[in-house]
Amino acid sequence: MSPNRFIPVAACLLLALTGCNNELILAGNTDVVSYNFQQGAQNWSAGFSDYPTNDAAIYELDSGIRNLPTGFQGSGFMLSGHNRSDDLFMFLKRKISGLSPSSKYKAQLKVTFLSNAGAGCMGIGGAPGEAVWLKFGYADKEPKQEGFTLNVPKGEQSQDGAQAKVQGDVAVADGKCDGSVYKAKTLNNAEKTLDITTAADGSVWLFVGTDSGFEGKTTLYYQNIDLRFTPK
Repeated sequence: MSPNRFIPVAACLLLALTGCNNELILAGNTDVVSYNFQQGAQNWSAGFSDYPTNDAAIYELDSGIRNLPTGFQGSGFMLSGHNRSDDLFMFLKRKISGLSPSSKYKAQLKVTFLSNAGAGCMGIGGAPGEAVWLKFGYADKEPKQEGFTLNVPKGEQSQDGAQAKVQGDVAVADGKCDGSVYKAKTLNNAEKTLDITTAADGSVWLFVGTDSGFEGKTTLYYQNIDLRFTPK
């Protein structure tokens, strides 16, 4: 581990408002990095794929740091779109740097978001909660739409891809079927890690997003993304 990647916890607390949580922190034999979107985008950006760009307006695509909905304080990274293609992928992406060069890791995701998709509800084409699957993926290039699809093999809807794994869905057990109430949900599946290899400069692209079979509108507010890298 390079010395500049070890940040004492006390120092991190003192520097929290200046972006200390963007740095890799040594935690035993594991590198950990956390992002709280109350502190802004922190170099995460939004992307959309699996839709025709010449007809983008009808998809109502929207994203950015926004105030959280009623019942919550602060801000989050909002992603929103109307899945008229029956396969819309909405995602956040970031290039992570500071890992060991050309090295193998297991990458684990913990993500907290707000969803208004109640569990067990009916929807067009599929349920608004259980038919919207959240995926965690990696790439050696910036993930983006090329042609119609993502330039990374993420799998389709509920299926894992060669470089992405389903972490769960966006249904919230205590939500309402009319979408009137947002609830927080955390996904943290230790069995759904990614096997990654960093580039020669110690970097890797990661993405977190939803692959939808629900043909209506989905709007999520991402609050926190925690990433854990364990050397293989």
